[in-house]
Amino acid sequence: MENNQMTQETFSLESFAVVRAPLDPATGEQFASCQYALYPGIALAQSEPELVVLLYDSILHQFPDTAMFLYKGYGADPLLNRKYQQRLLSRWRALGKPTMILATPEDRKFFRGSLGEIPTVSLYDILIERSVSGGCNRELYRLSEPAEFGFEKALTKLAEMMGVTLYNASESASSIDDKAEGPTVSASEASTEVSRIPFLTSSMEVRNAMKKNGFEAVHILELIFGMGRSNQHLTHTHTEGHDYNHDAPPKVRDTVMSDEERAAQDALFDAAIKKQNLCELHDTLLSFFWGE
Repeated sequence: MENNQMTQETFSLESFAVVRAPLDPATGEQFASCQYALYPGIALAQSEPELVVLLYDSILHQFPDTAMFLYKGYGADPLLNRKYQQRLLSRWRALGKPTMILATPEDRKFFRGSLGEIPTVSLYDILIERSVSGGCNRELYRLSEPAEFGFEKALTKLAEMMGVTLYNASESASSIDDKAEGPTVSASEASTEVSRIPFLTSSMEVRNAMKKNGFEAVHILELIFGMGRSNQHLTHTHTEGHDYNHDAPPKVRDTVMSDEERAAQDALFDAAIKKQNLCELHDTLLSFFWGE
């Protein structure tokens, strides 16, 4: 086993961290200073590690000097949080004080409240600006976004770019019907019970909580990069010509989870599997992006 590889026996929240500048294609050496750093968040890394790899690869195509800042989460203990903040600040300064690209509303709340020195930007604003989105998806979702620190406007825009139609449960049917344009429809137009419409969110914690309570839920990055292990039964299927038929009503597909897919969903809440995912992500990042 190579030295960089990690097992559950050698795992610790500190050792799994990958805080590195990327390799400069011109020199093969790490950049001395970075403009951006991707902070994917612990929940995304634990639940769907493949999405972190695909996301970082995509961001590097847009900004080649973007660092990876995969770091352990914070908790309820104020003393531990202060120590965590100081270590995070030290590593951030060593990378040249990059702007942190945040993917989750929980992390944005934490950075704004506790790490005001660090400039941040929404991942989803960058994806919109660079026109990075998934393909055509003429299916119906309902938005479930933490109100105070969510990315509701950006998620709506990304969904619209992909052809997704959104049902917003916070709006009355009449106010939605009055809209001349936009990606939002009322439940009466959905030709299905509202309870069957999957949730769409930028929070992996919200997605997992919904799934744990028996609802279908999808992270916005799954619409862009492909469904995670626990959502394979929701993988979008392309039908001939429907990417041109935007007048067709949105749909909610009947889905049935296989035993394998149900096991993948159960694994979202298994501490050992979460640890395994972090170990695999640590090794994959070092191997794929740094050749170690």
